Amino acid sequence: MYSKQKKSMMYRLNTYNISFHPIISSNFPYSTLILPANKKGHVQFINRVRKNLSGLHPCIHGARLSESAQVVGKRPDELLDFSVNLNPLGPPKLRSVVSASYNSINYYPDNRYPGIKKAAADYLHVSPENIVPGNGSSELIHLLAQTIIESGDKVLIPAPTFSEYEFQCKLFGADIEYVDCSRITNIQPDNYKAVFLCNPNNPTGKLLHRKDVISLAEKCASSEVFLIVDEAFIELSDPRESVADIAASNDFVIVLRSVTKTFAVPGLRIGFAVASPRFAGLLNNIRIHWNMNSIAEAVCEKLLGDNQDYLERTLTLLKREREWLSSKLGAFRGFKPYPSDTNFILIDLGDFGLGSIDLTQRMLRQGIIIRDCTSFALQNHIRVAVRKRSENRKLIAAFTNVIAEWGRELAEKEIANAMNRGVAARSRNDCEYYPCHFEGQDCTFCFCPFYPCENTKTGGEVLHRSTGGTVWSCAGCDLIHEGHIADEVLKELMGGKKIKNVWKLVMEPHI
Repeated sequence: MYSKQKKSMMYRLNTYNISFHPIISSNFPYSTLILPANKKGHVQFINRVRKNLSGLHPCIHGARLSESAQVVGKRPDELLDFSVNLNPLGPPKLRSVVSASYNSINYYPDNRYPGIKKAAADYLHVSPENIVPGNGSSELIHLLAQTIIESGDKVLIPAPTFSEYEFQCKLFGADIEYVDCSRITNIQPDNYKAVFLCNPNNPTGKLLHRKDVISLAEKCASSEVFLIVDEAFIELSDPRESVADIAASNDFVIVLRSVTKTFAVPGLRIGFAVASPRFAGLLNNIRIHWNMNSIAEAVCEKLLGDNQDYLERTLTLLKREREWLSSKLGAFRGFKPYPSDTNFILIDLGDFGLGSIDLTQRMLRQGIIIRDCTSFALQNHIRVAVRKRSENRKLIAAFTNVIAEWGRELAEKEIANAMNRGVAARSRNDCEYYPCHFEGQDCTFCFCPFYPCENTKTGGEVLHRSTGGTVWSCAGCDLIHEGHIADEVLKELMGGKKIKNVWKLVMEPHI
């Protein structure tokens, strides 16, 4: 029977000059059909799709837990992901809601999503007619670009910021112009179709005050320019600075909100937009049908219902942990944390010896995922989330281990010649910072492998920053630049001893 079917199929295919390549499969005995070539001898599909798509590349995001686990041969639950910026408390109790909503999965959701609209409206004190449900902020950004942008429209985007704004607008043919994120409220919006604003901004963590955003909104509205304000992190910063109420009554202002980040449920993809009733009605008419599943729908209604205590505890935790973590990060020589108003911290590594890519890879081997910010067009910057104290301690410990590991690698590269050279010969006279401690110093260790030892007997001290926080200063300690001490440290490190043991064996006797 199979043979007769195959011969009949081959006859019909050959009649239409279509090739047939059988494959061995018990489920699918026939292969995919190979269609005939076009008149030029080959099928150039790329010439038949929209021209502006060929140069686009997908955005690079964090949240690559499974991929990172594969790289280092670990299970996902063995890694701590500081590349994603979620509520550090984790999601509220949702097991009963998820279990109850299981009974609804054999029905299509109500595409009007009345429950979500009412919950979101009550949450922000606006009307259900102002709400547009979305499968996370990314879908809503796509929907807005699809609605607003026509080929050749000019769009203004601050830099650095979330890359989906640029990608989705380019997808629909926009010409992108950029402005430094610190100057976004000073722009004149004439001649633009749309302006994007992330508040607080990702990745800098800077929150603009409500009055400044309202001033920008007034300029945009008077010029008939759409202002899209992404408030994905505002509940994790200061929700009093929101302009959602302005968006509810202004046709040219749209606010985006992320339930995903506020309540730490990224696997469910939940967000919504706030717009004027007319604009929200248009968006609801053209968005994809059933863009949120029934489980996400039920969870969203629950989360937006009664979680004020959860949100207050979140802000208290974030303030305390952000200050602690910023102080600890600033204590590493070469780390310059940006002041942050939300649940992540951007760090400038320009004066640090390791680049952001190398540091990110080394941290991954320590079981920690951090965000390399090269994709934000920021060279040698990283971003880390603010998490619970126990997790933040692990982040600091991992950075400390990486710095010590790097110090040992530098020592290994120089060990062959270092043991045969004198103190003066080991000075790096060509270094722009030489001598950082004394003339003729030993520069085998450009930085101290024990930093920050926080032992005042060495001559080091704790300095209090004018901007807040503390940093350990080695300016008064030159022990590691003494030739005989550097030799001893090198020998013990090369002998395989751990850094803590080397400190006790070599450094403590000299202080």
